[in-house]
Parts: sequence; structure tokens; C-alpha cells
Amino acid sequence: ISLPDTLAIKKHCVNALSQYWPNNLNLIYQLPVVTKQSVPEFKSSLQLESIELPEWAKCGVEGCILVPTECLPNIDTCPREDLWMHIDWFLAVFLLLECWHERLWEEKFGPIHSYSFRLKDWDERVWQHAWVNRIGLFLREWSAKINNKDSKSIFGPLPILKINMTHDVDAIKKTFPIRLKQSIFLIFNSMRSLIKGNYKIAATKIKKAFKFFLGSDDWMVFDKLLREEKDSEIISTFHFYADLRRKNFKRWLIDPGYKINSTEVKKIFSKLINDNHEIGLHPGFESWNDVSNLLAQKKALESACGKNITAVRQHWLRFGWTNTWLAQEGAGLKLDTTLMFNDRPGFRNSSLIRWNPWNPKTGNSFKLEALPSILMDSHLYDYLELNDHERNKEMYSWIQECRDVSGEVAVLWHPHTLSNDYGWSKGFTEILKPIKHSETN
Repeated sequence: ISLPDTLAIKKHCVNALSQYWPNNLNLIYQLPVVTKQSVPEFKSSLQLESIELPEWAKCGVEGCILVPTECLPNIDTCPREDLWMHIDWFLAVFLLLECWHERLWEEKFGPIHSYSFRLKDWDERVWQHAWVNRIGLFLREWSAKINNKDSKSIFGPLPILKINMTHDVDAIKKTFPIRLKQSIFLIFNSMRSLIKGNYKIAATKIKKAFKFFLGSDDWMVFDKLLREEKDSEIISTFHFYADLRRKNFKRWLIDPGYKINSTEVKKIFSKLINDNHEIGLHPGFESWNDVSNLLAQKKALESACGKNITAVRQHWLRFGWTNTWLAQEGAGLKLDTTLMFNDRPGFRNSSLIRWNPWNPKTGNSFKLEALPSILMDSHLYDYLELNDHERNKEMYSWIQECRDVSGEVAVLWHPHTLSNDYGWSKGFTEILKPIKHSETN
């Protein structure tokens, strides 16, 4: 894949960050941002450089913004405090927003799907903050400084923070494949704890694995979930699996076990529609690069629920930069929230915006929109070893970054984790609090 030209990069980035300049967009185009005169030579992994911002810019982290090293000027004599004037800020936005280094990695080694540990020698600071949004805020302030005016009077108020609650319906009852998968996962995590010397946690997880495998709990928890969301005045998107093909072994083991046209699922649809929730698609494990598979599942879901389906998140976050959005758009889907890591919370593309991603095959933006997800229940309970206080602190730290940059993002909570088998309902109740107030603060 090759970078678009500098004008295309600039236009794409200005449009993607348009929430920060609803008025006088032309002033952003007039900023004296330097542009690289030649295509940068990309390193094999993403590396970042900390850029010190001028005193009047209050949008950095400890006074700085991180950018890919490819955006640095080809000079060694520039004082560090003046380096910000020589950065190709639009290139920085493009490389981060579009995960360009990930795309190059995929081209060379194949898709990582959504496992960050597969990216070797990566500067992990890229996932800690919404650097793209912070650059947008910086450009807004820079333009106001040049025009000797307040940024709000020029561009309008900052956007309202928006946190979208989403649910991937992976199960409505406890099946044998789920017993097997989750029990093995718990045993694997107990081994990790054992290696770290956390013997008490390891023993607890082993005990939980056996209890999970042998127990028989009720996973039909939608009434409880909907009651809590109604009390918090939250409207969510519920993604359903809709592959009606006969199960082979792989699909039996990995994909959800319910049928979209069953009576019990149709009763769930009725409740969701009655409460004005949105229904989206959660296509099977093998669908991530298959437009005909996606289209068949979309049609099956529309037939079962009686609604037009436009939202999607891939099962197991199976995702490839080359084919997934291409297939989703070809199937008529319009909003994807797959962009997130399975094995850690954070900002996979350093952003908190809903945008039309770049399509290198056409040299233009997709019509489909993408919205990053930053956090899901398993991050807090399976991958991080936290007590309730630490878990809440972790959750709020990510949400605070969203608030700091007035961004938009999705979070994911699987309904079946409200069952006693999982016992994750405390975290769900806690995460509803900031979402409830997100569009009023």
C-alpha cells in the first residue's frame, strides 16, 4: 500500500476531525503546517517522538503530543521548544487515525486481527491517549492564536462527549462449547498468575474454572440488563449472530449457539425494539473477509427482527485492514465498531471519533463509518487482575480521556456476563454512570 498525496491526506484529516471546526473550516486549511516533500521511509514498527507544545496550547499530555517518527523534520538543528512548528501534523493524524503502521505490518506478516501482542517492538504509548483528537484540539488553538481570537468564537463550541453502549450477544444460554472455552481460558489465566507468583489469584481462577464447567446458571439476563439501562436512560446497540448455515466443528466450537429465528430470540427482539434499542449484526468468526457471508447474515437478521440492519461488530473482533471494511461496505453495512484490541483496553487508532476510513484500493474514503471501541468487560475481568476499586479506577481513567478531548467512542459489555457464572454485573452498573451523564457534561 502507498500513502496518498499530501493534499489528499490533508483533506481526509480535516474532514475526519470536522467535529472540532463546525465553522470556518477554511482557517484550518490556512494553517502553516509543513508537509513532507518526499514519501517517508517507514520503520518496521511504530515508534513515537514526544513533541513539546507552546505554552498557549493546553491540549497535550504533560505539555506534549506524541507523533510517529516519520513526521519529524529532516533537520537536526531545530531547538526542541520550536520543533512543533516543523511537524507535519496532518501526516501525523493520518498515520495514527488510519493505523498505517498496522496496515504495513499486515501487508508483510498477515492480519493480527485484534491481538496487540502480535505487533512486535511497538511503541505502546500510542494506545494510551487519543493523540489524534489532541492534535485536532491543538490545530484549533493554533488557528485561534494566529487570528488573535478565542477558538470558541471562531469554530464554535467543542463537541459533546458521547459514549455509546454496545452489547455483543454471544450467548443466551450456557452451552457445552462455552463451558469448554471459558474453562480452558480461566485455567490458562491461572497459569499466567502462577508464573507471576500470584498464587492466591491462580487458585481462585482454577476453582472458578471447575465451577464454571460444572455449573448450570440461567443466562437469560436481558430483563435485568434492560431494566438497568432504562433506569439510566441509555439506548444501546445489541449485535446478534445470524449465520443460519449448518454447523461444522469450527462454527460449533467458536460461534454463538443460538438461532436468530428461534422463538426465544424473537422475544428478545420484541423487548429491545419496545425500548428503542438498536439491533446490529455480530457476524461469525469466518465472515471477516467474506462479503457474501456478511450479506446473508445481514438479510437473515433483518428477516428475523423486522428492522433494517446497518451496525456491525465482528465476532472475536476478527478484522483485517485490507478486506473487512471492504466486505462490510459491500454488504450494505454502514457503521463498524470492531476497531479495538482483544487483549487490552485503549485507543487502537489513537482516536475517539466517528469517521470514514481511508480505502487504499480506491484512493478515497469508505462510505462506511467506523467508530473505535476502547473497553470491554473481559479487559477488566479476564486480562487485568484487579479488585473492585482498581477496576473502577481503570474504567474511569479511559473514560476521562474521552471527556478530556470531547470525543465519541463505543464500549462493549456482553449480556451473559451479568449471570452468576461470571458475576460481572457490578462493573456493568458502574460503567453506566458516566455513560448516563456523557451527553450532558
